[in-house]
Amino acid sequence: MSEQAPIHPTVYATKLEPLHKDVMVYDMYFGEQTTKAGIILIDDDKTDRGIHPRWAKVYAVGSENRDDIEKDNWILIEHGRWSRGIELNCGIVVRRVDPTAILMKSNSEVHP
Repeated sequence: MSEQAPIHPTVYATKLEPLHKDVMVYDMYFGEQTTKAGIILIDDDKTDRGIHPRWAKVYAVGSENRDDIEKDNWILIEHGRWSRGIELNCGIVVRRVDPTAILMKSNSEVHP
């Protein structure tokens, strides 16, 4: 039996820095939840109901980005305006976000 490929490619680095105006995020909220009893409720992504903006925590901001966004802010991103994830060797999955697709920000966690 062959091994399955990992969900996210792994980068053997402890830190990535975005270029130019790019924004990188992690801890993106896709809606999957676990109940107190341990039952996993799958998200609604890839369905009509699943097409909506997502919240994510800012990992890093490119040096040329002049928006009022800082590391550890929470940002709301237009649906689908992020890249596939890249897993760092520390286990964090980071994604590049289109900086023009950021709808709002918060200084505190805003998961529904």
